[in-house]
Amino acid sequence: MKRSKTVKPSAGARNKPGAARGPNKRSSRKSAQEPREASQTDAAVDLIRSKIIDMSLQPGSRLDEPLLRNHFKLGRTPAREAINRLVAEGLVNISPNRGGMFVRGLDFVEIGEVIMAYQLVETVLAQLCSFDDDSLVADLEEIQARYTREVRGKSFLGITSVNEEFHLRMHRSIGNALFYEFALSTHRHLRRLLVLIYKIENREQNVLEAQMEINLEEHVRIIDAIRGGDRAALSQILPAHAQQAQTRLARILSEERVPPLTVDRLLNDFFATKRARRINRA
Repeated sequence: MKRSKTVKPSAGARNKPGAARGPNKRSSRKSAQEPREASQTDAAVDLIRSKIIDMSLQPGSRLDEPLLRNHFKLGRTPAREAINRLVAEGLVNISPNRGGMFVRGLDFVEIGEVIMAYQLVETVLAQLCSFDDDSLVADLEEIQARYTREVRGKSFLGITSVNEEFHLRMHRSIGNALFYEFALSTHRHLRRLLVLIYKIENREQNVLEAQMEINLEEHVRIIDAIRGGDRAALSQILPAHAQQAQTRLARILSEERVPPLTVDRLLNDFFATKRARRINRA
């Protein structure tokens, strides 16, 4: 009696999707891990960006993987990827001469560049914002409602975040991806400056509350101009609205002090006050 021969599948048959073989556990684990690492990186970027914007991470302070892993409890890969993305955003600088990576500084030159870029993007926005975007007004009104809640709660990080969303929604109506990226970068840097200004103004409640009411009113006027298709009105309101940051900072720097107030002294005083408060609470 002849034994029947066992026919082995050819190499091609073994590689076909229909060939009987066990699942590739390594590739399955890898594909499942990638989205998890991506979400961890996104969360890490959001966290560190917020700490830079609200100045929990001070301008010029060192930022490295051990700090992020130990202080913020981040894994090695999310920490590394987060730093790379923040370098790309311009919030973190690589300085080989100083031997590491540092939170972007904030001096007169930096502040001047931020203010100039902000006034530029808002002036262009006034000319190019599309009145044909059917959902623009409704979207701005919804964002404005959230902005009002943040203002009433005096959440400076929240105020600047929703304010950024308000302006970027108008920029999105232009339909120019390159200019939108420029506006996005500008508003991210602007947020850090605005948080600093808000925190300094917070020392004088009447000044802070008056400024917040001005901001709310100007947002309403911006929405009204877009609703009415009034290009001339928008061309006046948006640049003037952007000018507020410079006006507020100039008022702070012009206060009568001995010695005269500089940005460096402003930052030193601000962080010295924060440290004193932490010591008192302890």
